[in-house]
Amino acid sequence: MVVASSSAITLEKFVSLGGRHFGTDAGTARPGYLTTATSWDGQWYWEIAAHGYPFELPTDGSGHVQQNAWAFFPLYPYLVRGVMFVTRLDFPIAAVGVSLACGAIAMLLAYRIAHRRYGHVGGILGVVGLSTFICSPVFQIAYAEGLALALLLGALLATLTKRYAVAAALLLLLALTRGVAAPLVPTFLLYGAYLWRRGLLARRDAIGLLSLSAVAACLTFAWVGIAALVTGRPDAYVATQKAWNPELTVVPVIRFIDRNSDVVGGTAGAAVIVAVWATFLIWFLTKGQKEPLLAIWSGMYVAYLLAVTDWNWSNVRYYLLALPVLWPLLRPSAGERSPSQRIAIYALVGVLGLAAQWWYIRYCMTVSPQLVQVP
Repeated sequence: MVVASSSAITLEKFVSLGGRHFGTDAGTARPGYLTTATSWDGQWYWEIAAHGYPFELPTDGSGHVQQNAWAFFPLYPYLVRGVMFVTRLDFPIAAVGVSLACGAIAMLLAYRIAHRRYGHVGGILGVVGLSTFICSPVFQIAYAEGLALALLLGALLATLTKRYAVAAALLLLLALTRGVAAPLVPTFLLYGAYLWRRGLLARRDAIGLLSLSAVAACLTFAWVGIAALVTGRPDAYVATQKAWNPELTVVPVIRFIDRNSDVVGGTAGAAVIVAVWATFLIWFLTKGQKEPLLAIWSGMYVAYLLAVTDWNWSNVRYYLLALPVLWPLLRPSAGERSPSQRIAIYALVGVLGLAAQWWYIRYCMTVSPQLVQVP
């Protein structure tokens, strides 16, 4: 295997260490771009691209399931594997290329969706907002966020343009990329209810949205079922997730409240923090959104994340799929003669976003004594 850089972690070393999940520890040396780009989850995608998934879950001497590839969805690593086969490129370069291409497609789709309601300038500003979000560097590393966002936006755009069969096909691919089918179920139902209340729901649209909701419901457990079928263990996916997080059976919100019960007001005070934070996130990500389907999706997805994922830096990147765009800045103000003011404000937002990205790369993605959290 050709090593990506002088400090790269090779797949052979990764496998010899028992498939343990780790990032790039450069020590006193600079890790290099490709090394950093294939660290953390990228190591697992590398393993999947090279060897696929195990037919038996690995266990320790006590019979406890160890961390393994079944925690990661297959479409991204197999897409990279296909690129590797066709181009004969090594995983680091192929993975970065796939991620960049998927990220670019996602930005084009984001522009098309924003352009529908906010015009040309608003569409461009929406892309700037997504591109300069603090976690957007994951669009150029061996992570599945770019592919997931492209498929999600494609499905939402197909729904908006009433191409429901296309949306269903994209949902299938999305379900093999990230576990985000569940919040799409209420999203399609609520969007249908919105159209119905305004007398805009034709019979064809009602059938299409109900069908999409049913498809999303079935796909919610697709990967869980595949893991169970291949390994012969009904709990294969859940057992694998518990290898990363033994507290998986505890609802994350309850776990957060328990861990922060020492704040003023005790448990009640922590619960207030939860309520305020959840309300703020949903308000911030949906305020000024003129496209009802996107507003409903963002709200449902944020509620889903808060309910099922831990509240830590590792999961901030998940919010990319919530479309973290400052929507009020995308639309022209009353009496606006020129978009120059909006552009100037968004330029400042972009600069601040790039500074935040530097911090994210320096203190979250690269292992060092100042490591904050895994990406």
